[in-house]
Amino acid sequence: MEEEKTESLVIPCNGAESKDWYAWVNKMPPPPDDFHVVGEVLVPNPGVEPILIPKQPQGINPQILLLDLFLHQKPGIWPRVMVWKPVRYDKMHNVPYTQVTVFCGDEVIADMTVEIVH
Repeated sequence: MEEEKTESLVIPCNGAESKDWYAWVNKMPPPPDDFHVVGEVLVPNPGVEPILIPKQPQGINPQILLLDLFLHQKPGIWPRVMVWKPVRYDKMHNVPYTQVTVFCGDEVIADMTVEIVH
């Protein structure tokens, strides 16, 4: 198996495959409610961590959360093998999101409705 020495850097997510996206608000007691988005991203080696960050600026509809996907290459020696990695975004919920859109650059890679869990 080929290995590759890497430095810490952000690598392009262009063309990255993703699957199993899900967004929900946890309204189970006790308050406060919390909000979660999860998915999986196919990355080029086990040292790559996918990260979700709120897009700047957000869109005009405050009920739709826009997230950017970034891939962070950790330094080290990593085998060149494609692996599925989980990615997640969490926050204390104070805005009634109904929809989440995930972007890789300008491309929409996931669009989901927010579920309410009681």
